[in-house]
Amino acid sequence: MQFTEIASAPIRQALLQVADAKGRLEFDKFIEIALYDPEFGYYRANRVRVGRQIEADFFTASSLSSTFSSIVIESSLGLLEQAGIQPENTAWIEIGAEPQKVLLAGIDTPFETVTSLGVGDEIEIRGNAIVFSNELFDAQPFHSIIYSQGSWKERLIEVADSGLRIVEVEPCSQAVLERLADLPDPAPNNYIVDLPTGSKTLLDTIVSQDWQGAFIGFDYGKTWKALTHDTPQGAARAYSKHRQSPDLLENIGTQDLTTHVCWDWLQQGLEESGFDGIELESQESYILKRAPELVASAFTPQSRLQSELKGHLQQLIHPTLMGQKFQVLSGVRHSCAQASCPR
Repeated sequence: MQFTEIASAPIRQALLQVADAKGRLEFDKFIEIALYDPEFGYYRANRVRVGRQIEADFFTASSLSSTFSSIVIESSLGLLEQAGIQPENTAWIEIGAEPQKVLLAGIDTPFETVTSLGVGDEIEIRGNAIVFSNELFDAQPFHSIIYSQGSWKERLIEVADSGLRIVEVEPCSQAVLERLADLPDPAPNNYIVDLPTGSKTLLDTIVSQDWQGAFIGFDYGKTWKALTHDTPQGAARAYSKHRQSPDLLENIGTQDLTTHVCWDWLQQGLEESGFDGIELESQESYILKRAPELVASAFTPQSRLQSELKGHLQQLIHPTLMGQKFQVLSGVRHSCAQASCPR
């Protein structure tokens, strides 16, 4: 494979620090550095990432905050009722919030407290809580494998004088070895599976703590079957200036790197941690079902506000816009003490 030039000496040094004697490192370690390195990681930089501005890289539901916040509050209240918990006794916690994009900032809410945890903040949850995230799980480190010459190979990143390139080796990472038995064999030659292992690690960090209430995750993902049968080029992509690229090695620190989450893994993680009422829905279905009051209010007599609300709802629920592209995973845990929650 052709080499991609490394942008700077500090980036090269950071990669070599975790590489082996051959200058090779696991895919997830490369993603971790590219996204979260304290010095040059993409999510550490003080820059505009989200929005329709030309300098931003992608657009999310949080950009429509005046409407999206109302949707999230109404749906949160419904889930708390399902869990038998009062909102005035509940902490609402957003994890992975972008600076200046905290969803409920400055909004009156029925919750006891509203907290926002940014990238890299320690996640500590106790008591009654609503744990919310928007497009955070797809931004976690991942491994990558390819079916080549009759077997699954692990893809590593090689750091050389000429730059970076992807190499194929026999599976060596524990996270990859644990998934080999679940993979189709044989598979089409050069079929790539990007394993969203970091998203499962993040969920485990959240649900292993002693709290009860509701989990709500807006994101995009696929089933394990779709990842292993319907995406031959892999699910990982880079985004910069609202453009998608398959080249993950370019422009380290200035482009977003992302892959689809595996919804089966996350659903299983919730189930094993004592959650019930677990549902995976399209964003369209979630909003229509769980925020009916807000949806109905869009059809009251016309005003400037209602016109804006209708426009936002169209973007959020229309199947050709965000309605089917994104999904929502939710579930409730009545009491961690009554469930088999890991500690």
